[in-house]
Amino acid sequence: MRVIKIGGHELDQPAFLEGLIAALKESSPLPVLVHGGGKAVSAWQQRIGLTPRYVGGLRVTDDETRELAVMTLAGLTNKSLVAALARAGLPALGICGADLGLVRVTPLSDLGWVGLPTAVDAGRLRRWIAEGILPVIAPIGLGPEGLYNVNADQMAAAVAAALPADELVFLTDVPGVRVGDTIRPLLHAEEAEAFIAAGIIRDGMIPKVRSALEALAAGVRRVRITNLAGLREGGTEIVGEG
Repeated sequence: MRVIKIGGHELDQPAFLEGLIAALKESSPLPVLVHGGGKAVSAWQQRIGLTPRYVGGLRVTDDETRELAVMTLAGLTNKSLVAALARAGLPALGICGADLGLVRVTPLSDLGWVGLPTAVDAGRLRRWIAEGILPVIAPIGLGPEGLYNVNADQMAAAVAAALPADELVFLTDVPGVRVGDTIRPLLHAEEAEAFIAAGIIRDGMIPKVRSALEALAAGVRRVRITNLAGLREGGTEIVGEG
């Protein structure tokens, strides 16, 4: 069983979608997809005069940004991806974490309407997978006061840990974690934190690496960060402590 997280930058590229669809058609069983879409949210923020702000790679989400995130991520982004998959004959089911209470979160109050996943209805996901359904999950979770924006990397890690998945793959627009001029085939937990502290691993790669380590600690067997070309076998494998 595999969970694949798709970055928002990739969703706008027809060639990426074609390659993803081809890879999914070869998958048995079908994986669970979790997608981002931060690029689209930022574009809408700027369109109405808001400036995107981040803390540790996580988007600060005020009231207006939450509305944009829900409309963009659970709306157009999710349904456009589902439509592309369905046109290709894949049995995609588009949902967000709030649907059926699939992913419940606790608020990260210093970031506004941002939630950290705390519970996933893994049984429902396993039943869908057994029925041949391809779940496509938008990173909006259900919290104590309604809808919360969730970092898609953290959402994917929580879903993978709850199943638990044999493998979690973070698909990005880069072939792996770059240190200097080199893509690291393996990255250990101790190295990762040192590289984050030194600013070598930065921006959106920080939540990917930390989510990968959390997933490993929670029982996911294998975690990789790669691009589409490395989906079958490539990229950077994250290795936990010990």
